[in-house]
Amino acid sequence: MLFNPKNECDEKRQKSCPNHRYFQDRRTLLKMGATASTVPFLSIFPSVQASQGKNPPRRIVCLDYGSATTLLELGIPPVGVVAAQHWDYWVGAPKLPSSVADIGQDLVINLEAISRLNPDLILMTPYTASHKPVLEKIAPIEMIPLFDGKRQPLQASREITENLGVLLGIEKEAEAYLKAFNVQLAKARDLVAKRNYPPLTLLNFMDGRHARVYGENSLYQNVMDEVGLTNAWTEETNYWGFQTIGLERLALTATKEMELVVFEPLMDDIKPTLENSPLWKHLPAVKNDRFALMPPVLMFGMLPSAKRFLSLILSYLESRYS
Repeated sequence: MLFNPKNECDEKRQKSCPNHRYFQDRRTLLKMGATASTVPFLSIFPSVQASQGKNPPRRIVCLDYGSATTLLELGIPPVGVVAAQHWDYWVGAPKLPSSVADIGQDLVINLEAISRLNPDLILMTPYTASHKPVLEKIAPIEMIPLFDGKRQPLQASREITENLGVLLGIEKEAEAYLKAFNVQLAKARDLVAKRNYPPLTLLNFMDGRHARVYGENSLYQNVMDEVGLTNAWTEETNYWGFQTIGLERLALTATKEMELVVFEPLMDDIKPTLENSPLWKHLPAVKNDRFALMPPVLMFGMLPSAKRFLSLILSYLESRYS
């Protein structure tokens, strides 16, 4: 078996997994690099303060998973999230409470559902900026450009978290969360310094022959740089920190010492294709049992995803190299 069943999505989830649609929609991001950097960074939202006085927003709708995970970690669950039904496929943790409403897909939102929630704040990214003219009639909007070309996503996530703390009147909670994250990084840095972990290649498969490989400009790379882990992929990546490659390219760049890490979700039709692929079967990492299938980690996430990524990677490496 090339895939460990203990690490796979259960069969029922995989059959309805929105993997292909998600990747197809996200290609639109490649056309938005020029506009993303023009959106102002998260500010202390004056319109919310002016309209609600000293009462900070509490009925918050999120048009992206990253801001939603951050709110959950800070103790303020959103009232609505795009594609809530697909949360477990792409995020995994933290768990989304059943009380959170599904407000449609990121590019096809349900305006009626959002209006019924009576939000006092809507958080969105440049990816969903086309909805702004309509949504600002329902509630104040704050734009969160995580990938703005001015800062790396990990640093942007820190600043967004801090500013959300001020905006929502939970400065102490945000400060404590940031402190705990920095402690986690420091402990991981000490551990990595004591070990001799191999380089890692990080993938998300789009189909049986193509995958996204993550490197410079990605949240994953930022975390690896913070703690001293080595990324085996040192070639060019795009604005969001990945490059789409074929198995042929992976085979050409693979090294004997690297560990190959694939993140779920993984569609049912991808597994048999890979298991029957000579290119895949002859990768050094696959032949030498240096391959891991990991639970999902949101690639376009914020600090909660950074924490989850670090925890999963270190747990795996420790199980093999401690």
